[in-house]
Amino acid sequence: MRSPKNDADVALRTDAYFLKTQAIVEATGDCRVTYAVFLRTDCIVAVDRAIDLVTDLYPADAPFPLEIRREVPEGTLLGSGRPLFYMTGSMAALSPIETLLLQRIGFACVSAMNAFTMSLAMPRTTYIAMEARHATGDDMHLACSYGASVGSRTARLMGATGFIGTSTAIAAPMFGAAQGLGTMPHSLIGYAKARILARGGDPERENATLEAAKLYAAQFPDEQTYTVLVDYEGREITDALAVCRWFYDEAKLDERGKQLAFRIDTHAGRHLEGMDWNDSVRTLLRWTHKETPGEVLKLALQGFGIDDLDGMSPDEIRDKALFGTGVTAASIIRFRKMLDDNGFKGPRIVASSGFDVLKCRIFGNLGIPVDVVGTGSFIPGKLSRAQATADIVRYEFPREDGTFQAFDLVKVGREHLLMGGTAKAAQPVDA
Repeated sequence: MRSPKNDADVALRTDAYFLKTQAIVEATGDCRVTYAVFLRTDCIVAVDRAIDLVTDLYPADAPFPLEIRREVPEGTLLGSGRPLFYMTGSMAALSPIETLLLQRIGFACVSAMNAFTMSLAMPRTTYIAMEARHATGDDMHLACSYGASVGSRTARLMGATGFIGTSTAIAAPMFGAAQGLGTMPHSLIGYAKARILARGGDPERENATLEAAKLYAAQFPDEQTYTVLVDYEGREITDALAVCRWFYDEAKLDERGKQLAFRIDTHAGRHLEGMDWNDSVRTLLRWTHKETPGEVLKLALQGFGIDDLDGMSPDEIRDKALFGTGVTAASIIRFRKMLDDNGFKGPRIVASSGFDVLKCRIFGNLGIPVDVVGTGSFIPGKLSRAQATADIVRYEFPREDGTFQAFDLVKVGREHLLMGGTAKAAQPVDA
């Protein structure tokens, strides 16, 4: 959606009842109002972009100047229901803007909270924001990317590496970068395999993943790190070792200062190559020095509260992150071990696929050796958690002498939002 530039653009996008309110107020007498803006969930404050929008849209000829009173700095952890900021100005001017303001707060602040939590869960892991393909367009993508950058910035103050970039150029500046990050999708390996078939080759003998890696290196010779996706053929270990032999022994790219990494994105329909449930259990028992899968699960969920499980059962958690199919803790450990056992300790591991807050915390609790996580799962999973709200908490009518007759008013149940902290609404205040 393109950004609104004028009153007509705003009118097309705001709720009708705000336009009707604007018409009534303009006809019967404008007043100065103060809004309290808040979320009904814990969050990291990420509202700069929303405030910039209001500042841009607020009419220069409004009878009262726009004032923003921030309660806490950007990047602050804020409890549920506490005001993010107070906004004061003309009721007629601000009413139509309210909808557009709230659209730009919830997703950013909840994404910031999720990115913050994920970053602290695996503090030595580098994160790349990859939510663009899951967003509905630029507005959502930029709101969520901005939130991830703010949450990550707060996490870095606590020693985490956090998010260093995103997959798109449009959001890259939010992370201090000029371009999007990323190397190859599955389609590039499919393309490489199609090329092998087109020239009459045998894809069982000519490795398509290796072919894609060679194509990539030839096209982008100046890049420092080559990250190769290895799950296309279902041969994560076999294909990774083939790429390693080419990279280190044949092309000797490491001697030219290049770094090799592997991205594992095994889908939830199968285990990592050579593994099954029992292999996964044995792998994690050895890794954690535990005797039963239940003890591993207990360690994985250390520090979790019941609300942190998002309604998932122990069986579902074991499937999602520990012993099941897809990219699990066991699969990463096995992959790392196979590289090391074959003498390739240099490649880094990039993990993707379902890395939300829960999965990152589990990997962090178990110390799973992931160097980079590519994820878009910091996007709010429950829309109800990402809904920002604004209530007018003060109405001020201008007097002829330039002062204001002011009243602190708010609907029942929201008295805690009043600027004086009092529960006595409908009382006149000095202004």
